[in-house]
Amino acid sequence: MPVRVDALWLATDRTVTGPTADFTRLPYVDASTGRDADFGERNLSDAILPGSFQQDLLLPAGIHLHWSLPDALTRLTHGAATGGGAPAVDLPRVPNRWLVTRTAPGGAQDRWMVESDALGDVDRGGVTYPLRAADPRGTTGRPWRYLGRKLPLSAWPGTPTDRVAALTALGYGEPTFAAFYPNSSSVFGLHDDGYGAVPPPNGLRYDVVGWYAETADDELLAVVATAAGPSWPQTIADELDWSVPADTGGDAPARMLCFGRLTFAATAKRAPVPGPTTDSESGVWVANTATEALAAHLGAVLPGVTETQTEELLEALTVADELESGVLDLPARLAQARHAASFGTVASGVAWTVRRQDDPLDGGDEGAPVTVPQRQARERLALPGSFGDLLVALNEAQSAYDAAAAEVAGARRRIFADWTRYLVCAYPPPGAREDYPDPDLVGWYLRREVSALSARLARLGSWPPVDTGTSLAHRLQAARQAAQSALDTVNATAAATARSRFELQQVPGTPYQVPNEPVVLLTGAAATPSDRYGRDGADQPDGLLPCLAVELAVSEADLRTATGVTRLGDLLAALATKLATGQPEHPALRSWTGQPWHPVLLHWEVEFFPARAGNNLDPSGRDFDPAFVTTNYELPDGDRELRPRAEKDVLDTAANVYTGSTVLSASARPVLSTRIMRYLRGTPLARANDERTAAGLDPWTADQLDDDPGPLLDWCAAQQDDARLGTLATAYRHLAAHEGSNLAQSLGGFNDALVMLQMVRQLPITDPLGFPAGRSLAALVQQAVAGEGRHAPVPLSDFNPVRAGALRVRRLRIVDSFGIGYDVDTDKPRTTTWLSMPNRPTWVAMPPRLAVPARVRLDLLDAEAAGRALSGLPQSSPVCGWLLPDPLDDGLRVYAADGDWLGTLYLTADPAAPRQAWWQSSPQGPVTEVGSIGNVRLRAVVQRLRGLGADGLAEFVSRLDESLDAVEPEDPGQHRARAVLVGRPVAVVRLALDLEAPGLPVIHQDWNVFRQDLRRVGRESNAYPSVRFPVRLGEHGRLGDGTLGFWREQPDGTLGEQYHDVVTLAEQDGDPPLAVGIDLPTLTLTALVEPAGAVHATTGVLPTVSCRLDPAHHHDALARLEVGFLAAPVLTEADAPALVTPAADPDRVWSWRERDGASWVEVAEPPELAEAFPTALTAREGWLSLRQRPTV
Repeated sequence: MPVRVDALWLATDRTVTGPTADFTRLPYVDASTGRDADFGERNLSDAILPGSFQQDLLLPAGIHLHWSLPDALTRLTHGAATGGGAPAVDLPRVPNRWLVTRTAPGGAQDRWMVESDALGDVDRGGVTYPLRAADPRGTTGRPWRYLGRKLPLSAWPGTPTDRVAALTALGYGEPTFAAFYPNSSSVFGLHDDGYGAVPPPNGLRYDVVGWYAETADDELLAVVATAAGPSWPQTIADELDWSVPADTGGDAPARMLCFGRLTFAATAKRAPVPGPTTDSESGVWVANTATEALAAHLGAVLPGVTETQTEELLEALTVADELESGVLDLPARLAQARHAASFGTVASGVAWTVRRQDDPLDGGDEGAPVTVPQRQARERLALPGSFGDLLVALNEAQSAYDAAAAEVAGARRRIFADWTRYLVCAYPPPGAREDYPDPDLVGWYLRREVSALSARLARLGSWPPVDTGTSLAHRLQAARQAAQSALDTVNATAAATARSRFELQQVPGTPYQVPNEPVVLLTGAAATPSDRYGRDGADQPDGLLPCLAVELAVSEADLRTATGVTRLGDLLAALATKLATGQPEHPALRSWTGQPWHPVLLHWEVEFFPARAGNNLDPSGRDFDPAFVTTNYELPDGDRELRPRAEKDVLDTAANVYTGSTVLSASARPVLSTRIMRYLRGTPLARANDERTAAGLDPWTADQLDDDPGPLLDWCAAQQDDARLGTLATAYRHLAAHEGSNLAQSLGGFNDALVMLQMVRQLPITDPLGFPAGRSLAALVQQAVAGEGRHAPVPLSDFNPVRAGALRVRRLRIVDSFGIGYDVDTDKPRTTTWLSMPNRPTWVAMPPRLAVPARVRLDLLDAEAAGRALSGLPQSSPVCGWLLPDPLDDGLRVYAADGDWLGTLYLTADPAAPRQAWWQSSPQGPVTEVGSIGNVRLRAVVQRLRGLGADGLAEFVSRLDESLDAVEPEDPGQHRARAVLVGRPVAVVRLALDLEAPGLPVIHQDWNVFRQDLRRVGRESNAYPSVRFPVRLGEHGRLGDGTLGFWREQPDGTLGEQYHDVVTLAEQDGDPPLAVGIDLPTLTLTALVEPAGAVHATTGVLPTVSCRLDPAHHHDALARLEVGFLAAPVLTEADAPALVTPAADPDRVWSWRERDGASWVEVAEPPELAEAFPTALTAREGWLSLRQRPTV
């Protein structure tokens, strides 16, 4: 099994970045004396975690070896779920015995044994390691011990020692444990002090052999144990991504051996100072995503293109499949997708729906085929409308339970933050006791919080609930049982007849959104991605790591003696020498050609400047102004992003400096390269192959392009009619030429820092030096926190829960696998055109975002149930009714939700009430007066429109027509052809618009604020939940948006005074009339919507959301929609009307209605005029109507 060996040569001692944590600073009680050790240090992570840019580890002169583990031993695997919970996450054990052999050019050898799992209490070069429950405790009482020891092979196995219970690549749970030498220098590394000031000679060689001390831990044996006989090579290929030569067969291996060799080459550059140098490609780019930053970089360096064009083109590839699925509104959809890509999602709980499960038509393996009557029964099968009430009640109960659970989690997090403050108060820095609150007061406050949490838990209840009760869990169970009982009844009757069944199913709830933390892209020599990690088999055609199955004359007993291990080393060395003569070079064999550079970490320091007007930095008032965002920013029509108001410099002079550390990634380049090539191998490749076929040439195949995409790229570059193809080809080639010069990562922890929190590895909740009361409090808090203790407070900062302002990069440092730091030049960072600031070219705009998870909800409401969401059943419809402009009769027709014609509002004054428009009921219609319209919301709309008067109604209809002219959905439905004759119906619907955040608000963590919190009931959040964010409902000019206008409803359910039509709002280009906030009540709207279009709600602060009518809500109604024309006078037959009518659709029929006294007489399908002139004529007055043909 090949492993990679790297060597850092230091001529002198060098200070580097230290390990992730210094556990020697943990407090404990000395086991021998019973006294407190390290008194004054708190049992908090901030005592053991180094700060960013801190370098406090001294690497002595000499050669530092560091070997990597095979990728398969560093990957998490999911085991079986237990107890109904989530699947367990496992990590393979790793080899824990390593023989290191140094061979000088003359052949002299020195050998050491590294025992990776050795635990000790004395510092003999081991790294500090926190003990877990299964690890031997030692004799000192410390919560940590030294891990790993190095012995000369001649002294091995040495004195017996304790062993760590389970050694993995993550060590104690740190992702960089094995990858970062300062974390694991004594575990997966070795220091050879034989070469310091004297450079290592040419031909110096290190061989590293690794194995498991116990075969029970061997991952290879665990995998091949599942294989059947000689099939083990395929099993390890499938499970471990390892390969053996094709002629390998026979019995499975007896154990796994790792081997790596590093030879100092004669041409090696023995630079005494490791690290890269700056080159022409070096640069810093900041964006919302890694690929966006890379697109901005390409836009600046590629010839003949503008930055904006290149960014939009490359970012369009992210959603290329979605954009190419339709041609409508491409620019708007691209802008919306780019904006949405700047957010991540956070799970929000679950929702319930009903799915029908049908038996297979052929009966499946056991049943008889489904009969024709059973198929017909399926077509008629539907759940009763009453079940919709049960489903809505179930989802409301689930939502209430999830919301309460989120509040419980928030309360637990607050308790943990206050626990960390308690420890600071109990163990303050020397001489600073008076600077902190009384620890007894803080302890009392913690107990009060735990008591309040208990009340929340009692209200929530546990799931599944036991016995009876009134908790939210009990209510959820009752709602679920009621819905299931109703389904059982249907399944036992009608569904059984159709050989179907209905099932309740859980689906993910609408997720919350959280803004991406800014991403930094580094280019140039310093940003060379490491080929040390995650690259096993990358240079192999099959993508597998090549291994060898060899037979060695070494027994299990030999692996426990120095003599046997020496023989093992000699045998593998001879094999390696033989492999060294082959081509290409085996991955286990490497030459040292210079100081290694494997970037692992990025230390960052940035400065954030918040928006000024209305922020929470005013000493006279620390609450946010509700108009904080709208005062500083505006939402231009058609834009997805909030923009600073042109007339003001919105930034405050007060800045906050934030620092952090994150693991670097090289994924941006391969991801973007893959997107480019995937696009070019679609339509462009088809075009190219059409041309080649027409010219008598063979088309290019996928295999040919895998080997060499050059011909396709050349063809793209030659296409004069589509410059985009040339740009993509140039970009692809640039990425290929500079594949080793870009790294990226988000500024991990930036959002947390804005709300004065830091998510770092936390220590167990204990007070090891405390008195009994303190330890009792620790136990109480530990039970209350229940795993939610991930964020520690950062009190010495500002509270910025609304992320609005600008960012400036102050410092960046790349840290390699040995802890060597390289400071990146940050004098001229660049950003995307979206985030650029013309007056401050090196700053990055931070458009308004909430630094915490939130979501905008835009929901259609049930037309017949006040304020209730749709159930999801066809019987639950959001359509209150329909309006239809009537240009022939100068009116506005009104229809019920089912399509029945109720009447018409004419653009003339009502003779009986001149200030109102004239209403006339439809012939034989169910309504005589507006006040008798059945649907409350439709009735309110008609009353409001009638109250506009003739002129006001005329203006309304004109604007409605103008709005409709700007809507042309891709799928207008089968009724659009009829619109030429009868017009375009408009749906009257109700909408609910809201901004939601899960759980409790984040709170201000400042010490002075906490002092005030100790003496009041609530917690301080600077009123950020009351900040309003503008909402633009509808997108005038976007053909697929069906929003025509809306009324805002009053709290009592009546319509607001003003109707907002999208045409006028777009023309004014002012602030939208709607705003949402976390603490603001839900907005309820009555809207007019083109039925085939979507309704979009844009806030800028969160991704655009949309909703649309389901075809089930309007298909049948539009089919039934009756259109009538007043025909008067008509000269026709005396005994019966005979009329000339336009051709109707097959499913439509003309009818004639005329009054006969107080009643109406209808003639269905009136006959055509006869060819002969009638002998008796009469003048008639009536309605010529086009309605749905009755079905027999």
